[in-house]
Amino acid sequence: MFGWTGRTIVVDLSSHSVTESRTGVKRSREYLGGRGFGIKLMYEFADPDVDPLSPDNPLVFATGPLTGTAAPMSGHYSITTKSPLTHTIFDSNAGGHFGKAMKYAGIDALVITGRSDIPLYLSIFDEDVELISAEHLWGKDTRETALALKEKGSVACIGRAGEKKVLFANFVSDNLYSSGRGGHGAVAGSKNLKAVVVKGTNDPLIADPKAFEKAIASAQRLLQANPVTSKGLSVYGTSFMVNVMDHLDILPSMNFREQNFHYAESISAEKLSASYKSKKTPCDNCPLGCRRLLENGSPIPDYDALWAFGPAVGNTDQESIVKANELCYVNGVDPISCGATIASYLEISGGKMDPAQLLQTVSDISQGISSLSEGSLSYMIKQGVKELSMSSKGLEIPGYDPRGIPGFALAYATSNRGACHMSAFMAGPELLGKPVGLDRSVLNGKAGFVKLFQDLAAVIDSVVLCPFVSFALSEGEIASLISAATGVSYSSEDLLRVGERIWNLERSFNLGAGFTCDDDTLPRRMFSNGGISEGEFKRTIAEYYRFRGWDSLGVPTTGKLAQLGITF
Repeated sequence: MFGWTGRTIVVDLSSHSVTESRTGVKRSREYLGGRGFGIKLMYEFADPDVDPLSPDNPLVFATGPLTGTAAPMSGHYSITTKSPLTHTIFDSNAGGHFGKAMKYAGIDALVITGRSDIPLYLSIFDEDVELISAEHLWGKDTRETALALKEKGSVACIGRAGEKKVLFANFVSDNLYSSGRGGHGAVAGSKNLKAVVVKGTNDPLIADPKAFEKAIASAQRLLQANPVTSKGLSVYGTSFMVNVMDHLDILPSMNFREQNFHYAESISAEKLSASYKSKKTPCDNCPLGCRRLLENGSPIPDYDALWAFGPAVGNTDQESIVKANELCYVNGVDPISCGATIASYLEISGGKMDPAQLLQTVSDISQGISSLSEGSLSYMIKQGVKELSMSSKGLEIPGYDPRGIPGFALAYATSNRGACHMSAFMAGPELLGKPVGLDRSVLNGKAGFVKLFQDLAAVIDSVVLCPFVSFALSEGEIASLISAATGVSYSSEDLLRVGERIWNLERSFNLGAGFTCDDDTLPRRMFSNGGISEGEFKRTIAEYYRFRGWDSLGVPTTGKLAQLGITF
């Protein structure tokens, strides 16, 4: 096979067994890889109602047909599981160099099931797959673990948060790149899996090298010509969004009680750049280098962390934000859910935190010794004020306020992950005018656009490319890259149909897990005091269901599933 390796590895930690199978041409063509393989394999290995922290909930690592190739921004991989935080299907598109290592080891997908009776790590070197005791690593942070294992290959590991099953714990790969949100680290911790280490020596095979080179050159020109990718992200990383949001007066603060933050300049990208010396640490084959490291090896906060430990909690101290972000990395925890949960706690406690208190709280959460480690929704339900959790489907809303970016209102509410901004990054079209400009003053008429961007995001997460390519590359350019790499002819329409197929299968999984149309909503706060019109929101949800070909309750019809070739 070109593009794909044809190799799927299944590891059962309960029996310490390893089996392999062929990926299959049909699955490869219909689901691409990454996120697509993730949801397809979840259905094969688990029921939608599986307990996320039980041995029966799989962890699926997957590459895509462009992973490890010369295509720009193609160094990513995907992790999929049922989230212990949201109880939805949950995939994360993760950067760094781990994806390339998987591809060079000849892996399309790695499925990890069961639970070991002792801590283990999984070591893969080409055809050799070995489970090794990690008892000497248990209790170590992600930095210590990566250093201990780096001679064996690229390392994706959990920290103390995953070991303690903090519900928003994540993986950190190569000591810098996190797997995002949703609690994949907690699932690994419940399995006594400390790390996966991969090394490979097999170059990916390309079907049409000349056409591939041509497609790469076209993609590189578009990335260079786009000001968001070549200027904003390349110069400052995602932190450039702080001043953009502040300028538009839509930087939410204090648990979304306010729609602005009067001290944005103190935490801006420009201020960070002036205060700290850093160096670019790009993911594999990335021309942007939006990730940066301080001289001491600590990561520079991105927009998400700047917001979560700044405006979200009313903090203006730049140094504490940098340190809080580092705590999240070394302990392996999602900064968005961490900061947003603290913000909800501060609202009901009526208090404030100075920088030292904030850092202590982040440390306690990320080491699983705080009641806030379960996330804002669970904590607020126990406090009897569920409505003060600024979340959808249990996932905390990030620092892109849907009251000022109405396309996000629909995207958050209908996302299969919960309130994830990467399910359809509506800040692109509504704030930055990329890849197309949309009027951010209205929600009406955006149902079709949200569906389109959701389907495209599913494609990008399955290829697997960095999500930021969507600022510059359309489905047409991506189709050219995949067609040349795999030898399978894809049109733009073909790719979007793949994205739609993945989205519908994920929706079906969530319905099987007990979610209904009533969960396609936002906190009451978003509809009050001049916020989103609830009537317009409900009409747009209904319109969105029609665009999706679902019934009035948001359930994919038999006809739609048959049209997409989905069978259970």
